[in-house]
Amino acid sequence: MKSMGKLKVSIHTLGCKVNQYESELISEQFASHGDEIAGENEFADVYIINTCTVTGIADRKSRQIIRRKKKINKDALIVVTGCYAQVASEEVEKIDDVDIVIGNNLKSTIYETVHRLIDIKSHEKIVSVLPLEDLNCYEDMGISLGIASGRTRAYIKIQEGCNRFCSYCMIPFARGRIRSRSLDDIILEVHSLLKNGAKEIVLTGINTALYGFDFEKNGRYPLSELIEKIDEIEGDFRIRLSSLEPTVVNKDDVMSLIGYDKLARHLHLSAQSGSTNILKKMNRTYDRNGYLKIVKAIRDYDPLYGISTDIIVGFPYESEKDFEDSLMLLSEAEFCRVHAFKYSPRKGTKAASFKNRVDSDIKNRRIDKLISEASKVSLNFINKNKMTVERVLTEERTGDYVTGYTGNYIKAYILDRDRNIKTGEFYNVRIIEPYEDGCLAQVEMIE
Repeated sequence: MKSMGKLKVSIHTLGCKVNQYESELISEQFASHGDEIAGENEFADVYIINTCTVTGIADRKSRQIIRRKKKINKDALIVVTGCYAQVASEEVEKIDDVDIVIGNNLKSTIYETVHRLIDIKSHEKIVSVLPLEDLNCYEDMGISLGIASGRTRAYIKIQEGCNRFCSYCMIPFARGRIRSRSLDDIILEVHSLLKNGAKEIVLTGINTALYGFDFEKNGRYPLSELIEKIDEIEGDFRIRLSSLEPTVVNKDDVMSLIGYDKLARHLHLSAQSGSTNILKKMNRTYDRNGYLKIVKAIRDYDPLYGISTDIIVGFPYESEKDFEDSLMLLSEAEFCRVHAFKYSPRKGTKAASFKNRVDSDIKNRRIDKLISEASKVSLNFINKNKMTVERVLTEERTGDYVTGYTGNYIKAYILDRDRNIKTGEFYNVRIIEPYEDGCLAQVEMIE
């Protein structure tokens, strides 16, 4: 263990966009005090593993990464934080290689804890985890500058926790009940990120749609009020919502959001299943028809609006009819992208005790079929956009192509052999035809 001077710190992040955002803030905290930030697999004095606990597989992966880091540097300090550390702190503490365990809502203390332990040259383990009932306020981790990522797309965490308790989900036990960040702090961070080069602001949270529900409501949907405030900020940038939950929003809520000029024409609307029967088993508070009402309202507003979703296959009690309902939902909703998952039981959730399990061979067959259908649906969406002009924020250069996403969430491959197109800029492009996991596009005009 290093005893003095500046540290070389490596941060490994598992799981969701919220974890990625929090890891960036942790990284900025160390860097602002002069410590060096290393890559995930580089030799370092301190390894911080920001864990996920969505599934048992995620827990196992976290343990594997912990042990892998110690092999890179046997004398390194190992810090485990995040959702696995929160729900299974005693289990994590027993791992020989772990020096510090820090739960959710205490990530802002990691820098201080690491330096204190190194300064006193102690080999005693530190465990700092709040009980679930004490996860009741939004943790202020400071304002992100967007420097660590170096990207034009920047995430802002706007809320924490969830109180929906879907039967398959561990998140309410790992993150606690909803707590929203103050509107003023969010606006301050938007200004900071824009000043440092961000062109797309992605609003994220554990359940983004619940933003502001813990505030005293003024009769408006709080998320709409937040987007309105960001939309009023001067500058050439766009806003994107990371996800919306139909357990929270209805048709009217969604329609109050999508008319803002800077808001990208895309919503991730998590369905999880197309079967009303399975949605009830999942403890989702909407049915198939309610979901499709939201989709129809969006499609009536803009037929080419991008809608993506998540579908879980093989949930307990899922019959062939239930699965067919999910398959039909794909074409009915005309999704631009579908994220498909096989259900795996998570200890501690209600669904883990369900008896009517779906055989693994059936799950494998269904996931293959759903992925195949999802590919066709995505292709159909791209074909409907052929010859339309969309605004793309360029992000990366791969060979002769520059790639980026349209506002309605199609990945565009722009041929640029002459290297005239810059990354990190907006371009109007015409969609030509499907290509790889997106579309071929050509620049209409250089702005």
